[in-house]
Amino acid sequence: MTDSAESIREVLADDDQVAAHARANTAALLAELVDGGCVEPWAALDDGEADDEWPGCLQFSFECPQGYEGDLVMPGVPLAVVKEGTAEGPWALLHNGVAYGWADLVAELCSFDAARQTIWANVERLVGALNERGLPLGEAEVNADPDASGDSWVTYLLAVNGRTVRVSVPDVAVGPGLAQEMYVEGYPFAWEAALEAIGGAAAGAVVG
Repeated sequence: MTDSAESIREVLADDDQVAAHARANTAALLAELVDGGCVEPWAALDDGEADDEWPGCLQFSFECPQGYEGDLVMPGVPLAVVKEGTAEGPWALLHNGVAYGWADLVAELCSFDAARQTIWANVERLVGALNERGLPLGEAEVNADPDASGDSWVTYLLAVNGRTVRVSVPDVAVGPGLAQEMYVEGYPFAWEAALEAIGGAAAGAVVG
């Protein structure tokens, strides 16, 4: 290990050093996530909190992907020590209560962020196509329903013509000529059929 056990004990005996390392480590994590393609991951670096439950660590409010609020418990020891740690070891990172080694957490967050970026791009493409068909959908009329969403899709409630249409959008690209399906009111449709189904539902037709 890069740092000796004695030097780590010296760090842990000094709350200021623990806090400085935890903040620096979290900043390094954010930078690595950006390098991995994440869009604007965020942590409250100035507001890390110590807790007896996690000695030698600070807990930060944390978002990755953007808008997915959670928490991160970061060890306050030198970065090299944290990067060499494992999920089962004393220097694991805790993300929303789950322990990770450094590389595993970076890989999972980058994958999840990329999936959500795909979903958001799908929604933007879908809303644009519906607007072209004369359906008045703006940002205020498109709202995610977290309770009806899953790991690989997000369900959106589209408010149009006084009606609400449920559309589940996957983390795989959808669009003209693509076979990937969306779910409209619980029924699967590829792109053109999905647009027709949404338009019909907005006009009062029963989908399915």
